[in-house]
Parts: sequence; C-alpha cells; structure tokens
Amino acid sequence: MRRLVLTLVSTAAIALGFAPGASAAEYNCPGTFEVLHNDRIGSMDLPAGPYVITLLDANEIGCSEASRLFTQFLEDWDGVLPRPWVADPATRTFREGRGSSIGFRVTPSSGPTPPTPPHPPSSRVCPGYFTVEHNDRIGSFRIPAGRYHLILLSRSTRFSCAAASRDFTRFLQDWDGVLPRPWFLDRTTGTFIRGSLQIGFRIRPYRTNGGNSNGRYPARGEERCPATFRVQHNDSIGRLKLPRGNYNVWVSGGLSCAGSTRLFARFLDDFEGVLPGPWVLNTTTATFRRGRGSNVGFRVKLLNR
Repeated sequence: MRRLVLTLVSTAAIALGFAPGASAAEYNCPGTFEVLHNDRIGSMDLPAGPYVITLLDANEIGCSEASRLFTQFLEDWDGVLPRPWVADPATRTFREGRGSSIGFRVTPSSGPTPPTPPHPPSSRVCPGYFTVEHNDRIGSFRIPAGRYHLILLSRSTRFSCAAASRDFTRFLQDWDGVLPRPWFLDRTTGTFIRGSLQIGFRIRPYRTNGGNSNGRYPARGEERCPATFRVQHNDSIGRLKLPRGNYNVWVSGGLSCAGSTRLFARFLDDFEGVLPGPWVLNTTTATFRRGRGSNVGFRVKLLNR
C-alpha cells in the first residue's frame, strides 16, 4: 500500500500571482500543494515537495476544485483518471477532455513565490450548486439526477446567476422540451444560449464538496409518480397539444398519484377541453392546479413518443 500524505500549505502573507508568460485566463492558486513522498499518477512522476497549481482558465475551474481533483488523482490506486479527465505527463497537466480549457497544471515550487495581483480573475461559475432530484430531460437532452454547476457564458449585467437558476428551472418544467424563443440548446456541451453567444449559461456536473444551493428541481413538495401515463393518440386539452406517448406525472399539495391519473384522464376525455371549476391550466408547463395560486395539482411532461 502506498503511503502518501497530502497537505495544502497556505503561505502566511503572500499568495501566488500570474506565471511569467501565462495567458490572461491562467491563474496560479494561492499557497502550494505539498506532496510529502515520491509519488506518481500513471506514468507521471511527482517527486516529494511543494507544487504550484495553475488553473488553465480561472473562469472555468476554481483553486479548491483543482486541489481536490489533484488529491483524488494521487489517491487513485491504478493511476487511471476518471472520465473525461486526461493527463499530459510531460507538462503535468490535467484536462477535462483532450483539448479542453478546463483543467490545471502542477509545477514543482523551487523558491519564493511571487505576490498575487490584488484582484484575481473573476469566475463565471455561479456559487453553490443546482440540484436535479430525478433523472430528467429537456427534449432529447438527458439530465441525470444530481448536483450541477451553473456557468455563465460571460460576466454580463444583462444575465445573472439568479437568472440562470430561474431559467434552468423553467426549462426543466417545460413539458415538451421546446425552449422559448430566442433560447437555443447545444446538447453537446449542455449550453443554453439566449440569442447571443454572450448571453446564457451551461451546466456541468458539480464536483466539489460544500457550497450553498442556488437552485433545486423539482421544488420542495413536488413528487414524481413512479408510473408513467400513456396518451394513446395525439390529443389536446384546450390550447395544450399532447402528442401520443408516455408522460411523467408530478404531484404537489397532497394530491395522490392515483388522483392525478384520474383527473388527467378525465380532462383528456372532455371533448371541449374546458376544465371543470376551479381547475386551471398553465399551458407553458402543462400544469393543472385546483384554483389560481393553489399548490394542489399536478403537471405532466412528455417522456417519449
């Protein structure tokens, strides 16, 4: 068994600054990371001593996350990094996928470290995390249950972390997975764009411990029914068009899954599409509530056709 002790040593009064010749996005983390015994990660040799951690892009990853990942990689018994991470042993660089700007580099520290600038680069990563309680999807874009970073496309006064959390919740609630104009979803990168490449956000699995929640889906008090509801033919309830297929049903306010199923079938059977009082329908989220402002009701979401 390997014996290694890892310690993150913070300097008392000075921190690290930009490395000479580094690009504007690179940033040297304060303090040094101490490897107390000769070690390795795969074919990468890591002699005992202090290391400077350099973020490849401070807008994409933080120092605490890089430190945690470096610890995890050192502790891994076989030196095989978890996907999608890859390592370059020659430069001691770790990237979240080949060619990615998300990552960090470790460099042996041979002497005093230069002072850090008074204001390190600002990050577009929203504080905390957004929780998706159940496996879900937005159209064909699958979103497994878990915690997610919300990352702004740019630091703009026109779009904030609060707006990203609010819009992500709204997109998850949308029953058919079609984003409202001018929003566009790049499923490859998990990026939500509002008409401009500078306005919007992307999501990434949350990999650090701690932090406060900046969103939760579904909202507390809302529960997904274990079974799905099958709409046999293309149908509609008023202005809400419901293609044939399987639907998830979410209940709230104490309404039971069996009760919501009976109500949904009843609403579909009504040929005029007029809900009986006091029921009201929000066609954007396919939500049925027992009166305006009531939390008693259910919503449906197309799972597949």
